[in-house]
Amino acid sequence: MKPKFPLFSEVVLLQDIPMSNLKRGSVATIVEHYSTDELAEDGYSLEGFDIPNVTVEVAESQIVSVEQWLKEMEILEKLHRLSVVKLVHLESYIEKLLSEESSDWLKAS
Repeated sequence: MKPKFPLFSEVVLLQDIPMSNLKRGSVATIVEHYSTDELAEDGYSLEGFDIPNVTVEVAESQIVSVEQWLKEMEILEKLHRLSVVKLVHLESYIEKLLSEESSDWLKAS
């Protein structure tokens, strides 16, 4: 199976890794991919956290591409600028979209 993230691509941590003193949002480079069976998620080795000679192993769900991270941060910044009323409307709209997506998924299976 093809890895979700290619070797030597930059990714961002989605959570803190206290053992390595790394924080959510830290950027690193993928140096190794560990594929697993379809029931378990793949793993990656990361380097380049502005800390020399540190390699950290993470699960696929612990990282995201830099591009995706930047998009999400841009959306969060826009959300912070919305009024409470607009946030309530947005939340209702998102719930509607998720419900439709769920319904579409059930029809397809």
